[in-house]
Amino acid sequence: MAGFDSGLKYAARLADAFAAAGAAPVLALPTTVAPHGLGAEQIAAATDRPVTTATWAELVVRARGAAAVVPVFDGPMVQRFIRDVHGDGEGDPAAGAGIAAGPLPVFVAGYVGMALYDRVGGYLMRSLADVVAVNSRTDLAEFSAAAAALGLPAQSLLLCGLALLPATPAPPADGPIRSVLFTDQPTVPRTDVGRAIIWDRLAAYAAAHPDRSVVLKPRHRPTETTFHRQRFSPEQWAAGRTLPRNLRIDYAPIAGLIEASDLVLTVSSTAALEAIAAGTRVAFIADTVNDASLNPPLIASGLLRRFDDIDADRIGVPDPAWLRDIFPDGDLPADGGASPAARVAERALHLIRSDEPRPHRAAWDSGFHTLRRVDDQLLPARTRAARLRLTPRRAAAGLLRRILRRLDA
Repeated sequence: MAGFDSGLKYAARLADAFAAAGAAPVLALPTTVAPHGLGAEQIAAATDRPVTTATWAELVVRARGAAAVVPVFDGPMVQRFIRDVHGDGEGDPAAGAGIAAGPLPVFVAGYVGMALYDRVGGYLMRSLADVVAVNSRTDLAEFSAAAAALGLPAQSLLLCGLALLPATPAPPADGPIRSVLFTDQPTVPRTDVGRAIIWDRLAAYAAAHPDRSVVLKPRHRPTETTFHRQRFSPEQWAAGRTLPRNLRIDYAPIAGLIEASDLVLTVSSTAALEAIAAGTRVAFIADTVNDASLNPPLIASGLLRRFDDIDADRIGVPDPAWLRDIFPDGDLPADGGASPAARVAERALHLIRSDEPRPHRAAWDSGFHTLRRVDDQLLPARTRAARLRLTPRRAAAGLLRRILRRLDA
């Protein structure tokens, strides 16, 4: 399941891997959580598999009848979905939460891109899963340390690499730069002024290199939705400017645009990893480096370049250590170079077919998640306490009375 376009692309890649292993995957979009209503072109760009739609409540019921379920949502929604499927009565009543009958499915969670912010928090939201697909060795070390400190099962962590990528990257291309692709992000830079500055520099680059084709690829059309909503679109920027004739805005699928490019520019888009995997040269734009731009973790890549460098074709090559971190195939069992998606499917199917204890149960029963569920239950009481000027003790007492009345009923 996925709630946004890049999530659907990730889910579809896993679905292909499950199908190749003999399973029967079904792709679904929830219709009752935001963002929803992906356009037909967004769906077609993500997958050629059939995609069904269902409410959250319907997906919870369907998940309980599945052998495995992969909620490709943001961290809080992954946690909510697993809780609802687990069914201890603590989920959203509208989702039909209740005690699940029969065995639970194998829960799989992952990251649709590089984990560039809220890294530990994002892992903890996904730590109820039986399989947590880990994209890099750096992530694995950080998540493993968090699991050890909090008493969570580290066996759920599966180092595999980003499921959108192959096991190893293609050799880097060389030769002249004739076509350049800039992959835009809806909220990077965060301000409209910051975004306009980057686009202005891209236009200046195109003007300085009239013999090159320069493509600005927006994350989505103004009428479409994705996980991050853009307020200021490239079209709005372009409407007030006379752009170089060799610069165009293009909404074609990213894979085809990368294939046709000699150089990919971005601030911090995961599309850069797809370009590196394809052997295309990449530069992370370093004119804005801050937490809001999500690029401090990319300093180790060796690919940060200011536009002055890019204008002069001073393009770097990936740092070997960083490349091994992002493509961790060398740390994984030698099995003919299985793709990251295939590794995820293999692990999930192993848990389905074996009597091996499920990490989900150990995580669910851990003191960390037990307290987390209690805290989440008390949160509405705390909110009401603030609104009604009740003390937390009186608010908690009211919650206890309601629970006892429910038990009596």
